[in-house]
Amino acid sequence: MPITSPNSPTLPVEILTQIFTLVTILDSGASLRSLRRVSQLFNDICIPLKFLSLSLTTASSIEKLHQELQRLENSPPHLRRIQHLYISLDASDMQSESELDTISQIFFTLQTAADTLQTLTFIYHNSPLSTSVIGRLFREPLPVLTELTVHGFYPFPSPVPSNESDSFLSVHSLEMNQSCMPQLRRLHLSGSRNPHGLLQLSSLDVCFPSLTHLRISGLLMAASFAEEMKGALEMRSDDIPEGTCGMLPCNRAILPSKLESVVLQPGYAPMLDRSGVLAGSALKKDTRMMVQLKNIEEAAKRRRGVHVIVKDRMQDPARIPVGAVLYRDWLGRMNGDEGCW
Repeated sequence: MPITSPNSPTLPVEILTQIFTLVTILDSGASLRSLRRVSQLFNDICIPLKFLSLSLTTASSIEKLHQELQRLENSPPHLRRIQHLYISLDASDMQSESELDTISQIFFTLQTAADTLQTLTFIYHNSPLSTSVIGRLFREPLPVLTELTVHGFYPFPSPVPSNESDSFLSVHSLEMNQSCMPQLRRLHLSGSRNPHGLLQLSSLDVCFPSLTHLRISGLLMAASFAEEMKGALEMRSDDIPEGTCGMLPCNRAILPSKLESVVLQPGYAPMLDRSGVLAGSALKKDTRMMVQLKNIEEAAKRRRGVHVIVKDRMQDPARIPVGAVLYRDWLGRMNGDEGCW
């Protein structure tokens, strides 16, 4: 029997709203659109939930959302509330003449969602602008964001440089050294083969002071990063001088102060299926990385409070696209699953 019918009383609106809110995390909006067609009552309840969970996978879908949010700019905030957002753009979808417009529309959406956005997956494939776009994302004020997944040529998260701070702070109403993502607990970085320096730059604590879970995926020939991670795990908390705010001499690697879990995953290695001098050299470097990752697991056993998992290699992206994997993880986390963790 349907929830409401001519011969049965309607459930209280409060209960229907709770049920429909749960429906929004089942997919990226298809179920909610179906509910809106049931009755006028259902439509009225669903309208404030329309943007709660969104998946944007084309430039046209981003443009359409941008236009809708602009129309609602002066409406009550609950009508444009966004809590969960998945953005994935392929290189083929990013035309040179429209890419800057699409980027502007993406950040307009993020600014609109800033006060409510809780989870974000952001995929920017192999574009010359990828590094600068993701760098801008790391400095976008998202005060209630708790989970962030990034895939692309990401830069290391870092505070706003002093020569940019005045203009940046005036636009975003932030104080110096204030985190843009103070509630972020889970950070998944994917797309850099060897993020050597990520822990030595020691900016993760400044950028994400609540970080408890860190995942690095797609590692290839990354023995230097593995050595960096091993060194950070071997460092005891009492090795860090007081008053340094995480800044250590000689750029010593250091883990974020609240970190509880580290997940490392080697990337797909096509060189393993080839022969020749270049493939042989790459294979040696990758083998060295795998040995270092095993050493990391051993070092983690001696480090209290930080659990380390080394995953199996990523699968061939030609068979299982990275975007599909990350989308599944995003949906899973909304439904209470472990996702990529």
